Amino acid sequence: MDDLKLLSELRADAPEPDAARLRTLRARSLRPRPRRRFRPVLSLPMATTAAMTAVAAVAAVVVMVNGDGRSAVPPPAIVEVTPVSAQVMLRQAALTAEKRRPEDTPPRPDQWLYRKSVVMQPADGAVETQEYWTRYDGTEQATRLGSGPLERRTIEPDPDDDDLSPRQYAARLAKLPTDPDELLAHVKGDLHWRDNPVEERGLHEHPDARAFRVLSVYLGREEYMPPKLEAAIFRALARIPGVRVDLGVRDAVGRSGMGIAYEADSPGSGTRRDENGEVVERSYVVLDSTTYNHLGSRTEYLRDYRINGEVAFQKGSVFATAEVAAGVVDEPGQVP
Repeated sequence: MDDLKLLSELRADAPEPDAARLRTLRARSLRPRPRRRFRPVLSLPMATTAAMTAVAAVAAVVVMVNGDGRSAVPPPAIVEVTPVSAQVMLRQAALTAEKRRPEDTPPRPDQWLYRKSVVMQPADGAVETQEYWTRYDGTEQATRLGSGPLERRTIEPDPDDDDLSPRQYAARLAKLPTDPDELLAHVKGDLHWRDNPVEERGLHEHPDARAFRVLSVYLGREEYMPPKLEAAIFRALARIPGVRVDLGVRDAVGRSGMGIAYEADSPGSGTRRDENGEVVERSYVVLDSTTYNHLGSRTEYLRDYRINGEVAFQKGSVFATAEVAAGVVDEPGQVP
């Protein structure tokens, strides 16, 4: 069916929700990372600007500030969203993405990729700004949490570490197939992504779940995304059974966008249901609903979330991230 014709079906029945894993995510989100792990984790930020050709500016977040320098706001309530046809929206996203202007010149090895994120925690609604500078050749990284000091560190080579430098990652993206069916087959079988937190916990990850996880991470990378590849990612996502799209999904700074979730109840995929099959968590990758640029991520707790029998997050709690700025600079500490 023609992509544009599908837009007439914008409202559509949607299955049940998706979910997320969070304990590891919370621990990673509020500490400086000596080196950013590039293995994908569903609902993570997995989150960043898809194309580095433009700097993402965002409206200011008005919050109260605690004595520890973190901001605090009441946990955002789960709001009603509008289910739409995943095929319609993802194919429209593909049409938009393939019209983007290709990158003229890649960053120099000695330049730095800048990324600024906002993270909101579900327990108390605490909000923190995180800034990262990563040298393009992968030899150094700098971080700043909130209003704290800039911390700069050297990344020592590790022959047993399969992390990629931004330059290596950009080269990897450039080699990915731009046919959506070939891309799906590639990410389902790519050994680079098989060593992940899902299978480390002894769970078998369904190939469709892996494909969703990996493609979501690609959308959230700060490296340059070739327009044809981005379009192929959207078309590939539309081919995965159980992918859901909702409108009105909000990121950590309140921007309303298009949420993409993986519905299938595959162990470790991010979907979590109770013994009756009811969804207890729902996790989204959030995109701008007009430009389809990456905004952030959102996890909603539809039931009390318990850890060792204790209620860690009450029903209605939300974990959210927002990518608020990205670009290329010459030194850590600089902003685009």
